[in-house]
Amino acid sequence: MTAWRFFVIIMIFCTVGVAWLILGGTIEYRTSDLKTTLSREVDSLWGPAELTQEPPFVTRAVQGHLTSDPVRSEIQVQFDHENRYKGLLWFSTYTVRFSGSYTVLSHKEGGERFVFRLPPNVPFLESLSVKLDGAQALADRATPDLAVELPPDEKEHIITVEYQTRGRDRWLYGPAPDAKTTVYLKGFCLTATTNFRDIDYPKGSVSPSKAAEPSDRGMKAAWKFDDYRTRQGIGIEMPARQNAGPIAARMAFYAPVSLFFFYTVMFTIIILKKVPLHPMHYLFISAGFFAFHILMAYLVDKIGIHEAFWICAAVSVFLVTSYMRLVAGARFAILYVGLAQLVYLIGFSYAFFWTGWTGLTVVIVAIITLFVLMQATGRIDWNEVFRKPPVLPAAPRPSAPAPPAPPAPPSGTPPAGKV
Repeated sequence: MTAWRFFVIIMIFCTVGVAWLILGGTIEYRTSDLKTTLSREVDSLWGPAELTQEPPFVTRAVQGHLTSDPVRSEIQVQFDHENRYKGLLWFSTYTVRFSGSYTVLSHKEGGERFVFRLPPNVPFLESLSVKLDGAQALADRATPDLAVELPPDEKEHIITVEYQTRGRDRWLYGPAPDAKTTVYLKGFCLTATTNFRDIDYPKGSVSPSKAAEPSDRGMKAAWKFDDYRTRQGIGIEMPARQNAGPIAARMAFYAPVSLFFFYTVMFTIIILKKVPLHPMHYLFISAGFFAFHILMAYLVDKIGIHEAFWICAAVSVFLVTSYMRLVAGARFAILYVGLAQLVYLIGFSYAFFWTGWTGLTVVIVAIITLFVLMQATGRIDWNEVFRKPPVLPAAPRPSAPAPPAPPAPPSGTPPAGKV
């Protein structure tokens, strides 16, 4: 192989790499635009992506609207989670059943009100109930805040608030997301029960008092504090299914890595096997690789991502191996080209389904590849491989053949011009 051909192969690789970057950007844009549009529709049906329930407080109008916190708080929260498919995207939705029992201390001066702020931007509230010492209380509902008048008897009263609503992605109990106030939790206990095992907590939230335990339907987590001040919330992160768009985009963005390893392996094989491949062969092989990603970009809109993956893999492998069968024979196409494509295209791409293990998988395969190539090429004289072929002297042109001599005159015939 000459240095010029090697340079042309590098240019083909760079050109296809740019095409993959454009394709990945296109997939990301389509997914982002679709998610923005559908998120508004899902919010109207299932509520906000981060449903926040703020802790209640007690106001004292007679002392200049001073506030105090409940003496004790007993909260039960139940989550029924379900991933819902809408417009080619998965949304993590849930129904939450909230029951909070708050013990407050009244004063003889009177004018105190228990204020409970309902979660904002929820589509509905079902089975809303407010009770004072077990009896239904008449709460002021002129504003989104529920307000209950406390009797001026210097006694402890228990106020219970219950409701059911919907949200998606995560649920928080604590300060509003944009608030900078400190919440005082005294005699606090919150127990959350889920219908899923894969429990997680929002970033920046308070961890449970101890590790979550399995329950009948899912998991059970508890937060218990005797005297606790915090600006962080307490919450549950809902499990989410992977959407096809981001996965297909990442596969396209990292496709040049898989092609680079494939090129390296193929270059080593043709040196060892002395198979004369032209840069045009590399161009068609790259096109076969690109066919996998561009077909998947549009096929995932119609069928599931795993089904689309294996269909695209079969199409790409068939394109490349059937072409190389014509170039270098069936044995070379299947044993070397097909096997390398299975590892560096299909294997690399499938690693993106293993969330959290993709990078490590690619690194391990890359190190194994490096070891094999180093062992296989350790005795190759690369100076000889890239040596410019000698210029042979031009062969001399063959001289034109002499015209044939005229035939001799027959015997007895006088020479011309004589009688």
